[in-house]
Amino acid sequence: MKLYKKVLSAFMSCAFIGASIVSEGIPQTIAADVPEDALIDLYDNTKTEESKEETTTTTTTTTKETETTTTTKETTTPTTTTKETTTPTTTKKTTTTPTTTKKTTTTSTTTKKTTTPTTTKKTTATTTTKPKTETEKQTTTTTTETPPETQTTESPFNVFDIYNAHKGYTTTANPDLNLDPALVQRQARGIDVSSWQPDIDWTAVKESGIEFAIMRAGYGKYISQKDPTFDYNMQNAKEQGIECGAYWYSYAMDVESAIQEAEVCYEVIKDYDFTYPIYFDIEDPSQDHLTTAQISAITEAFCSTLAAKGYRVGIYSYTTFLKTKIYSEILDKYDVWVAHFDVSAPSYSGKYGIWQYTASGSVDGVPGAVDLDVSYVNYPYIMSPDTYVDHPATSFDLGTIDITSTVTAPPYKQKGIDVSVWQGDIDWNAVKESGEADYAIIRAGYGRFVSQEDKNFDYNIKTAQSLGIDCGVYWYSYATDVEGAVEEAKACCEVIKDYKFEYPVYFDIEDPCTDKLSMAEVDAITEAFCSYMEEQGYYCGITSYSNFLKNKLGVSFLNRYAVWIAHYNVKRPSYGGYYGMWQYTSTGTIDGINGSVDLDYAYIDYPSFMKEYHLNGY
Repeated sequence: MKLYKKVLSAFMSCAFIGASIVSEGIPQTIAADVPEDALIDLYDNTKTEESKEETTTTTTTTTKETETTTTTKETTTPTTTTKETTTPTTTKKTTTTPTTTKKTTTTSTTTKKTTTPTTTKKTTATTTTKPKTETEKQTTTTTTETPPETQTTESPFNVFDIYNAHKGYTTTANPDLNLDPALVQRQARGIDVSSWQPDIDWTAVKESGIEFAIMRAGYGKYISQKDPTFDYNMQNAKEQGIECGAYWYSYAMDVESAIQEAEVCYEVIKDYDFTYPIYFDIEDPSQDHLTTAQISAITEAFCSTLAAKGYRVGIYSYTTFLKTKIYSEILDKYDVWVAHFDVSAPSYSGKYGIWQYTASGSVDGVPGAVDLDVSYVNYPYIMSPDTYVDHPATSFDLGTIDITSTVTAPPYKQKGIDVSVWQGDIDWNAVKESGEADYAIIRAGYGRFVSQEDKNFDYNIKTAQSLGIDCGVYWYSYATDVEGAVEEAKACCEVIKDYKFEYPVYFDIEDPCTDKLSMAEVDAITEAFCSYMEEQGYYCGITSYSNFLKNKLGVSFLNRYAVWIAHYNVKRPSYGGYYGMWQYTSTGTIDGINGSVDLDYAYIDYPSFMKEYHLNGY
């Protein structure tokens, strides 16, 4: 009986699926700044009198945090298998404190995404090194594109016209998520701020009708370049109930620098929770000479580094930069926030979730001019774990099976462990009494032969189930072709045939032997194993570490099966698809087990599902 797991996968979008909830059409971007230490050298020859960022002299080096992902395949001798580990360690060196140079206004040209000749926010001087093709940042005195409609800033909060104009430029939600489009797509008024807007009265901002704010966390690759107002802005805005995101202004010239910027950004933001994405602000004139391939690599390096730490990440820049300097493949992976001023809608034709439509807005509580934004995506809704746990299943396709009744409220979350012979002789009574293991996923074996059954499988499954601990199993794969995967499935069936399971039967595919295989080959191997198990009446799932799931298996394929993801030392997995279990550490401890053990969370009521639909031996 062929089961199409779109169902379970869909409502299995457990807590923490932050990244690609709206991957189909909800890009976003953020506010921009101008360089710091680079400004002195960059603009010496133009005698610029203004800079958006602080000028800084730095004689330090920063050792970036390290992220290590080590996967050691299982063998017949006990070893440690680490699926994915992110271990940040930051060596902070002393730096000179940046001095703030107050910006002054020139009257010659526009400098940030605008056609108003007297606006000089966040940019250079009277001339620029290259003309832009639209009325955005750093334009020359004569623009080459006439906007279809001029948008004044007299009434900065009259955004319904902007919202309506924008509807044709952004999609709503990924239909596979089964989220209510009316809740996913929502217009909200926002601002983005930095130390250029000092001493903000956030009570007045809230009373003015602002619903969200994107705060500059900092710029560059040194911890000393943290925005001095970031903590104040975050704490006071959140206290007023304003939804918050953050951005980091980049000067990176290569991938290594971009990773350093991401690591420093993480150090600055790690103690806060966000309901809007963290944006990579890439727009600096010092990066103009870089190729599209270089800019795309820099952008991906920053974004993937933060995404690996569990953050929803976005890209911010002005329209021309987004269209000409970043590959669409990169933009499609992240939220986009586009800047284009004094037009009825941005000329950017890609997907975006926030539009920064002026740099000369005014808001009660903010001294001077401030960037104004409109968001078209309900980020607080799509980034909340509760959205995916509580959302009722109304249109899932599991053949003739209706699993609506298995969606639980309040939110379902069970603690579990996964074990094998490497944990030795487990005292299951002590495990049960600890209250730390509601369920256990037990290795049944590995490879293609029945003789490769896990030596402790029978003992573990019988003892755990006799104590009322719900169980599932996994089979570790070494298959490099379809035939090998089918042989492994047959061996697995032979080993587990006398038992029933409350949790799925997982295909554990992560071994380095698959590294040289293409995505199509890995898909075919996984499909061969899972489809064979389904034919025998088992509810099958896939388990691997985050990067493997993202890079080696097709999204549409993953949506068919239960997913169990491994990602350590992060607030939530960086994987943006649906998953029902998360293995969050390999160094856990629990009574009854000597040494370390993998710890997991389950977000789906699998036991009820198996029993109701008579799967896995029920």
